[in-house]
Amino acid sequence: MKKFIGGAVLLLLTLFISSKAQENFIDIFHSKISQIVHGTVEKFDTFFADPRIKEETRAYIRLRAGFRYETVPDFQKIQKIDFKIRLAKIEKHLGLFVKSYRNRITRREEEEPLDISQENKDAVSVGVEHSSKVRKLLKHRFSLGITSSPKIYARYDIYNIPVIYKRWEITVYQRFRAERRLTQNRLEETTQIYIDRLVAPETVWRIYLDRYKASNVSHQTLNYYTSIRTLKKMWKKPLAVEMLAGMTQSRLINGSVSLYTIQSRFRLNFYKRWAFFNVYIGTNWHRERGFKGTPFIYVFFEFYFGKV
Repeated sequence: MKKFIGGAVLLLLTLFISSKAQENFIDIFHSKISQIVHGTVEKFDTFFADPRIKEETRAYIRLRAGFRYETVPDFQKIQKIDFKIRLAKIEKHLGLFVKSYRNRITRREEEEPLDISQENKDAVSVGVEHSSKVRKLLKHRFSLGITSSPKIYARYDIYNIPVIYKRWEITVYQRFRAERRLTQNRLEETTQIYIDRLVAPETVWRIYLDRYKASNVSHQTLNYYTSIRTLKKMWKKPLAVEMLAGMTQSRLINGSVSLYTIQSRFRLNFYKRWAFFNVYIGTNWHRERGFKGTPFIYVFFEFYFGKV
């Protein structure tokens, strides 16, 4: 009987240790997968100059030069410079900055080398910025500044630490912005959702949703995009390839579609970490053109200076 009890205790102890070992193995496996997912997504965002990564950068200058061709309106030059410089820290989390500024920057506009129109002209913004440094589920950033327009603005961002479940990574951004220009006031609200799925080594499937509303516009704008991103080697240099498709809608309910797009993007890091060559090829279907297909090609160089 004693031998039986002793054997049973030994068996239970063995099963307990085995279950703990299995649990630790599962935790380690989950942690490794999470690191791979987040590391791969972050690598692509950095490589593609994602605005979320840029906003965390302390100081950079980015120069773009090249051309774009569309069936309408033919050839156009691409010449653009934007920058952000953190001059000093006033307090532990408060810094003075100087940066280029645009009224409305979506992810698609930020990544594409669009020409500067008179209505959306770049201005220089000076102000202070405070951001949370403690790693919590939610982080926030507040900035207050003045542009060369002139225009006074305040902006508040709140977003989550990327949530990783199996091979999925989800990040949600909520932005509020208020500005005053002479006698005109303007309020803006933006919601952005990034859903990323690691489908293969160095290959990420992204779903991007964007909602934008301004006080001087009667309706909201919604963007829906999905893409496959993969990283390869060409001439021993990193080459990122992205296949993207999406649409823009004017309203959430009973809204009409204003744009369909299909794009292929190629981005080659041909020299160190600050010189890139880009080619964007695709077709847009605009409502104002009767949804007639408008093929385009963008070819441009991109150079970074500072902490990138």
